[in-house]
Amino acid sequence: MTHKMKWIATDGWRGYEQPIDAVAGSSDTGEWSDSPAPSHIVTKELRGLQTYLKEHGMASKIVSSRSGNGFMSKRWVVPARADDFSKAKLFATKYLKAHDKDTSFIHSSD
Repeated sequence: MTHKMKWIATDGWRGYEQPIDAVAGSSDTGEWSDSPAPSHIVTKELRGLQTYLKEHGMASKIVSSRSGNGFMSKRWVVPARADDFSKAKLFATKYLKAHDKDTSFIHSSD
């Protein structure tokens, strides 16, 4: 399934794409020894949110998008059903607040 994307500018030249139905996301810089956002930790954090959403009756998937940084991609949690977006966004916000101290990379969507 293709997701409609929007561009989130971080300055005049840089930014990243975000699915319009994303409820949270993370940067992912791969598994290089100096990666500031290692894939295995990013995956763990995104899956934590997915588990939480599933426990509350909402299936989700992880969608990747491009960024203006050639060494980084963005990964997003999106609800599997469009009807769940508003509820999933509220639950994602609650999850992120509750896990602020034990996560490093996952963040809210725009």
